[in-house]
This record gives sequence, structure tokens and C-alpha cells, in this order.
Amino acid sequence: MKPRFGQGAVVVGLLPEQDPSVLHQAGALAAVMGAELVGAYVDPGSYLIEWDPAGDVLGKSLDRALDPDDEAASAVLELGPLLAGVAQDNGLRHSFRVLGGDPGLALGRLADAIGAAVIVVGARRPGLLAGVNEVLTGSVVRKLLATQSVPVLAIPRVDAHPPAHG
Repeated sequence: MKPRFGQGAVVVGLLPEQDPSVLHQAGALAAVMGAELVGAYVDPGSYLIEWDPAGDVLGKSLDRALDPDDEAASAVLELGPLLAGVAQDNGLRHSFRVLGGDPGLALGRLADAIGAAVIVVGARRPGLLAGVNEVLTGSVVRKLLATQSVPVLAIPRVDAHPPAHG
């Protein structure tokens, strides 16, 4: 496998109310690499409707439309300006995508389609509901590591507990 770092965009998985350090770290990495910053929100409640029999994802499938009157969609649409602010602060080209399907697979499809150098994601949210969701659907980081050839960078939460070793 040919190394990809330094040769392609930085894809960052975004969520409403996500730890801002994920986006800031992805922006800093893209700046160091001189790469485009591509933010992506994945709606796990939707799915791809265009899939080529050869297994290729058609371009339209990589960007789904959101209903601007939907409250949840409004929170997602606020991610675009956050991404633009980080990109501007770092002097980066950027784009924002809204994807459908399994988050790990969707981020991987996007990264592959644009020839990304790395996928940046955050650690899971704290709390019981997030833990139950991870048990039911699996960890996005684990799925990315198991299914993708693109390097994956996981950003720990800033409020994570310090390591027990010392």
C-alpha cells in the first residue's frame, strides 16, 4: 500500500455539540500538510440510494440534502460555518458534506472517493446513551480501522480522565 499522508485532503467527522478540539486538531493537521479540510456529518438514519452494481458510489450519493425546517437538520447545518471558521483561521480550502448510512463506512467511502490522506474522528461522547449506542452500532473508530485503507486519527476528548499509569 502506498503511503497517503501529505497527499490528499483531511476528512474530519463532525457531529452537533462535538468536542471542538476534534475540528481544531483536524484543521491544524490540514494546515501542516497544506491540504484541503473536508468536514462530513453522517446521518445514520438515512442510507445510500445510488449504488453502482460494480460497487462504485455515484457522486450524488456522497452528499444528501437536509430539510432546512427540521430542527435536527438545523444543528447539522451549523457545522458548516464552524468548519469554515477553522479553515479560515488556518488559511485552508474546505468543503462540507452531509452523508448517509453507517458513519464508519460513509466516512471511508468519502475518503476513498476524494483520495484523502487521513480521516480524523473524535472519541465517543460521554454518557449512558452514547455507551448504549456504541454497543448497538459499534465504535466508529473500530469500524474505520477494520474496514479502511485510509489512515485514521482519533482525537481523545479534552475532558477524558488522565491515564491511571504514571
